Amino acid sequence: MTELSIKLQELKQFYRQSQIRVIHYGCESWFNVKDRPVAVSCIVVINLATHEQVSFSLTDYNDEDVTKREIKLLEDFYKHVKNIPDAAFLHWNMHSSEFGFAAIDKRFKFLTDAEAPYAIPEGKRFDLDALIGFKYEENFADHPKLATLGTINNFNKRFALSGKEEANKFEAREYGDIQRSTTEKTQLLVFLANKFFDGTLETKHSGPRLRFANENLDAIQIVLQIGMRLKTVARQLKIRRGARPTLELEDEYDFQDLFHSLLRIFFDDIRAEEWVPSYAGGHSRIDFILPAHSVAIELKHSRPSMNARELGDQLIIDIVKYREHKDVRILVCLVFDPAGHISNPVGIETDLTGVNDNYSVWVKILN
Repeated sequence: MTELSIKLQELKQFYRQSQIRVIHYGCESWFNVKDRPVAVSCIVVINLATHEQVSFSLTDYNDEDVTKREIKLLEDFYKHVKNIPDAAFLHWNMHSSEFGFAAIDKRFKFLTDAEAPYAIPEGKRFDLDALIGFKYEENFADHPKLATLGTINNFNKRFALSGKEEANKFEAREYGDIQRSTTEKTQLLVFLANKFFDGTLETKHSGPRLRFANENLDAIQIVLQIGMRLKTVARQLKIRRGARPTLELEDEYDFQDLFHSLLRIFFDDIRAEEWVPSYAGGHSRIDFILPAHSVAIELKHSRPSMNARELGDQLIIDIVKYREHKDVRILVCLVFDPAGHISNPVGIETDLTGVNDNYSVWVKILN
C-alpha cells in the first residue's frame, strides 16, 4: 500500500469514530514578510461530525498591544487542541514552513521565545487536498483548487477572501473580515470532506453522483459514455432478425431519439427540448435536462461546411445562453463528427471545458 492509501484508511477509522476536526487559519502574507514568521490572525477548528465550531481570533481580545493578543490567541489554540488528544485534524495544505502547523509553532516561538506548549502528532494530521488527489486524480480542480472545488460542488461563498485580499485586510487591521473568511473556508472544508466521505464529491473530471445497481456512479461520465457508444448501438440496431425495420440514424432527430432512449436506462426524470430565454434575437431549446442532477445536454452534428471556428462560436453562444436556465449548473455538449469535419477537436474540448461562476461545461467531440 502507498503512503496515501494508508493515510486514507487511517482517516476513515477516525471518521467512523467521529473524531475528526477540520482546521484552517488566516495570516498575513508570507510573500511580503521575509525576516520573521508570519503573524496569525485567526484559527478555526470545526468538529466534522457535530459541526461544533471554535475560533481563535485577534478580534476576541481587548489588549491594545496586537502582539499580546496574538500570543493569547495561540495559547488558547494550543490549550484547545491539547484537550482533544484523540482527535485527527483534517486540513488543506498546512504542511509547509510558511503555512501550516510548523509555521504556527515557529510564530509562537518567535513571539515568546518558548517552544509551542503542544504539537498535534504527525500521525493525526491529514491533508484533504492530497487525499482528494489520490482518490480522484491530482488535477482535480483548476487553481486555486479549494475555491474552484467549492464552485464545482455548488458551495455558496459569501465571505471567503483570496490570499491577496486577506493580506490587505491584515495590513488594514480589519481582522473581523479575516475571521469571517477563515470561518467560511473551514466550513467549505467540512462541506467537501463530508462529500468526500459519502462519495458525492464532484471534481473537474467527475460530476454529480447517480445511484444505479447499488453503486454511486458519475452522472456526467454516464452521459459521455452513452455518447461515445451511440455509434456502436446504432450499428447493432441494423442487425435484426427477418430483416425487420429498425431505427436508421439519418439526421439529428434520429440521434436525439436514440440518445433519449439510452438515457432512460439510467435516469428517471428526463426533460426534453426545454426552452431557454431569448439570445441573439431568438429562442432556443435545450435537447435534454436531467433536473435531479442540474445537467443540460446539447447534441450537435457536424456538416461538411462546418469548421472548428464555427463550431467553437456556436458552443460559446450555447454556453452563455444556458446560464440563464435556473435549474442548470452543468452543461454537456456532445458533438457527433463521424466524417471528421472538425479539425483539432482536442483543442476545442480543452478550451471550452471548465468551471466558471458555479457553472460547469463539458465538451466532447465524437467521431
